[in-house]
Amino acid sequence: MLLALTLALQAGAQFPPMPQRHVPDSGVIASGARVTPAGVQSVFEGQVGGVRFGRNPAELWVAVPNHAYHLAWRENRVLSQAAFVGRPGVQGVSLDPASGRVLVTAVSKLPSDVAQSRLPGGRPLNRSKSVALLFAYSGDETVRITAGRDTTPALRGGVPPDSASVVAQSPALGDFMAGAPAAAAQAVGASKRLAVVPLPANDALAVLDAADATLLRTIPLGVLPVSAVIADNGTVAWVSNFGGPKPRNGSRAAAECCDPRAESVRVDNRGVALSGSVTRVDLVEGRVTDVISVGLHPTSLVWDQRRQLLFVANGNSDDVSVVDTRRKMVASTLTLAPFRQNKIGLAPTAVALAPDHNTLFVALGGVNAVAVLDVSAVAGAAGVAPLRGLIPTGWYPSSLDISSDGVTLAVGTLFGVGSGNGTLSGLSSGYVHAVRGAVNLISVPGAEQLAAYTTSVAHNNRLTLATSRDAPDIAPRRGVAARAVPERPGEPSLIDHVVYIIKENRTFDQVLGDIGKGARDPSLVMYGRDVTPNAHAIAEQFVLLDHFFASGGNSADGHQWLTQANETEYPMWPLYFGRSYPSEGNDPLTYSSGGFLWEAAQSRGKRVVVFGEYAPAASDSIPTVRSRLLSQYRDSLPHNPAFFRSLLTKRYNTRSAIPSLDKILVREYPGWTQETPDVIKADVFLEHLREWETRGDMPNLAMVILPSDHTVGTTPGWCTPRACVADNDLALGRIVEGLTHSAFWKSMAVLVVEDDAQDGVDHIDGHRTVALVASPFARRGVIDSTFYSQPSMVKTVELMLGLPALSMFDLVATGMHASFLAPHEKPDFTMFTALAPQQSLYETNQRLGAIRGPFAAERRKAALASSRMRFDEPDAAPSDALNRILWHDARGWSVRYPGVRQALFFPLAVAIDDDERPNRRKR
Repeated sequence: MLLALTLALQAGAQFPPMPQRHVPDSGVIASGARVTPAGVQSVFEGQVGGVRFGRNPAELWVAVPNHAYHLAWRENRVLSQAAFVGRPGVQGVSLDPASGRVLVTAVSKLPSDVAQSRLPGGRPLNRSKSVALLFAYSGDETVRITAGRDTTPALRGGVPPDSASVVAQSPALGDFMAGAPAAAAQAVGASKRLAVVPLPANDALAVLDAADATLLRTIPLGVLPVSAVIADNGTVAWVSNFGGPKPRNGSRAAAECCDPRAESVRVDNRGVALSGSVTRVDLVEGRVTDVISVGLHPTSLVWDQRRQLLFVANGNSDDVSVVDTRRKMVASTLTLAPFRQNKIGLAPTAVALAPDHNTLFVALGGVNAVAVLDVSAVAGAAGVAPLRGLIPTGWYPSSLDISSDGVTLAVGTLFGVGSGNGTLSGLSSGYVHAVRGAVNLISVPGAEQLAAYTTSVAHNNRLTLATSRDAPDIAPRRGVAARAVPERPGEPSLIDHVVYIIKENRTFDQVLGDIGKGARDPSLVMYGRDVTPNAHAIAEQFVLLDHFFASGGNSADGHQWLTQANETEYPMWPLYFGRSYPSEGNDPLTYSSGGFLWEAAQSRGKRVVVFGEYAPAASDSIPTVRSRLLSQYRDSLPHNPAFFRSLLTKRYNTRSAIPSLDKILVREYPGWTQETPDVIKADVFLEHLREWETRGDMPNLAMVILPSDHTVGTTPGWCTPRACVADNDLALGRIVEGLTHSAFWKSMAVLVVEDDAQDGVDHIDGHRTVALVASPFARRGVIDSTFYSQPSMVKTVELMLGLPALSMFDLVATGMHASFLAPHEKPDFTMFTALAPQQSLYETNQRLGAIRGPFAAERRKAALASSRMRFDEPDAAPSDALNRILWHDARGWSVRYPGVRQALFFPLAVAIDDDERPNRRKR
């Protein structure tokens, strides 16, 4: 069966949305950096998937979700555009050197039944395909695209069909994802001229007729092929394999999440994916001839065919492999080290070679910059790359091109100017998935301008250039007074025990917008003081953090930042479509080479215990289990934590494929699940606390997941959203109360944070979230408006426990010093008393047949939609639909949902509309 990829095309048609040079509300760069992009900027709705100059350097092609744009960029004019339903491929725009056509890879919207088949535990996908190759022809202000599938185009933007609208057919290529295409300049002898497209979800390379996109053959490759280059004569292609070769029998390997059929990936003894590879494919014979190991997470390729050198960007080892394609071996490895701070996180994502073959441009996603390297004599020994300088860009550059005259650099950035409200118009509320990617058009700078740009990049990222003589002294000092948050790693701390609690998906305004002080908007409150009295009380009795931001936009982002202070390109792009959803520690392609927080603690002799955080999701979510546990909780006053611990011991045996994590997991405490109330999880934690007190020995670091504030929408029979959040809040209050009454309180800090802020809007930015601190050494009754991001909290844990930084992000992040007392200030050992929410924990959503009264039709529709969503995995429910349900349930069905137009996030299927999702939960 072939899926329909419907296209709407019109010569010169002005489909909304149009790119803009400026936006009125620049979003927050939630990694903690500043951005000062060079050159001319065009902002688009959605992530920029690829950029490519036409033969004329004044023309540029840009691919974003649902659209391919043809720009006269100097004139700030859209020549034409093509609308398609789906996502562009990864770096999925390429210029055909023979015809001058632009090739765009795209992934169509999947019908809901097929999307369901790719959910973990779903039936195998067999004949359904969704990847297509689009051929865009430019000339005389027209655009034509040939692609699969349907002969009846569904036109978008209200444009009627006419003679200029063309939809042709060609074979579908693969599933869910597409990589960077490439076309040969010449035919292979008397044969066809070839084009190639990597198929990341299929681990294969599609070989096509470059003239009409006819699929000629599909060649199996390694794990997750991303980018391809092809010889001018069409005989050979080179392809990057993000996860390297397939594991051999007996080799160390770990499976990707979450299906028994999931692919295995080669891993090291830490569980981190091993080096990637590049594959040489003989296109004449249709077979792989050579596989060459390169760095970690190879993505983009550029081939200098004149010198037979292949440059490979390695995102998780911060280097560029230089492959000698004659000898079929790595000739050198160029370490990217522009700064004195030598930590992982530069994230090279794309490469482009100047027409003179002497200059290599490397996009550095982690520092929002492009590195300019001298590669005129690069085939020598391995070493530090010959860096000329750095050019500042928008947020997370991930695609590059250099004009044919070598004058202009085009940089596509995934997140550009940050999130907005779902449009480019700048309304008052922000939503984390309302991404606004950008393209920066930059004149290739001379030496003087490049030096200024380089200084700007260093300042933006608070890093010190390797050439600077003024390196900051970060070595621990002798004789300094102990404090809760030392100024430098390794200096004495008053904190021996850190409890690090991670919750799910709330914005600041949703919870604390009614707190009456700080930067808040009470009109956006959904779960205020009556539902979350403990969050309010902790923020009021200790510190109100009103400018704390989640660095990512979803669980696949947040848990990486909170455990590794870094996020690799695998979830950042994301490259996981059709493979996994790495919301927890369930995919080795996700893990940063810098390691995990618990490993850093163990390396310094600290004891760590983990209650569910970063462990794979526990099980199917069953409402009757939750109801039974809540009934037992309600009927067992006073509580006996040992009883509930024994109950969970019978149900759960939490494990992780990450060896260092598996050793420290509390087996009876589940990973992400909605079926076990958080108050029950709190009892399990408190029972462990009792044992620690009996032994007089508490771990130095305890990590705890409390996810009930995610909610299950208005699914009949489950807790109402307000009851779910109240359960989460009471659990938090009881844990903090128990800790403050323990013998360890005098040397303790409790740090609380949401993993992301995607389930609502905020008046400052969609990334702003709830973060809390509790400690005798925390300041009392104050507002700390310092900009903090998730790496700030990781850094604070590291400073308290004397741990090394995991990445450059926590190394340069602002520690939370302003939330804690100075050395001369006296601690306050006052204990915290948990508050019972006014909202009942036991309230459940009505059954469909019982829903009557005002807005009954709307409430029934919401209940039915919720019942079709999955809540046994993080983020498996369609975000926009769930958020609207939660808003109306909390604020009333007559209250307008605040100004977010649309920003779809739905990782466990591919780009299907929220209202088309059947998404039945597993039982």
